Amino acid sequence: MKTVVLFGASGGLGSQLLPLLKNKYNVIGLASTDVDVTKYSQVQSVFNENKVDVVINLTGYNSDTFTHKITSNTFEQINKQIDININGTINIVSNCLTYMREQNFGRIILVSSVLADRPVISTSIYAGCKGFVDSFTKTVALENANKNINCNSLQLGYFDGGLTYKIPESFRDTIKNNIPAKRWGTITELYNTIEYLIETGYITGQNINISGGV
Repeated sequence: MKTVVLFGASGGLGSQLLPLLKNKYNVIGLASTDVDVTKYSQVQSVFNENKVDVVINLTGYNSDTFTHKITSNTFEQINKQIDININGTINIVSNCLTYMREQNFGRIILVSSVLADRPVISTSIYAGCKGFVDSFTKTVALENANKNINCNSLQLGYFDGGLTYKIPESFRDTIKNNIPAKRWGTITELYNTIEYLIETGYITGQNINISGGV
């Protein structure tokens, strides 16, 4: 049975995904209270203490602001987005690769966003961070494909949980109407995609759009 570590296990999507993963895999679910992904040493401890086959990173942070309104007073939120979305991703991937390369097997699944390719106003920092994740994914895949280690990112659209419900309710209806499928994604559809990537060894370096046609 493969061992999966799920970062962001207590979030809106992570808490729904966790029990589905446990039906098939040995899962270590980690919340932000368990490990701060922005701290290299804390992330390193996770992989020093556990033999991990699959890494899924659902951690993320967004704080909308117009670029022209960024000031020295708002940089705390800007840096928090960069620290969690970019530095956290680097910490997780760089640490998990040590054991994966030794065992000649690994699956790394990083969560990106449709905003990386189709940003909307006020999301410049978040969209830029997710663009980094997508590019980072491709390079990590190239560097490790000969070790049977796959790295892919999921460009998530709007799902029934997570950051979707941080959007004001009045605006959510507009967003749903603009999704070609006219609905939110389900947690089962997210799980099915993750399972496919875990079990399919010939897919790597891909930014997979899961958005109902956005």
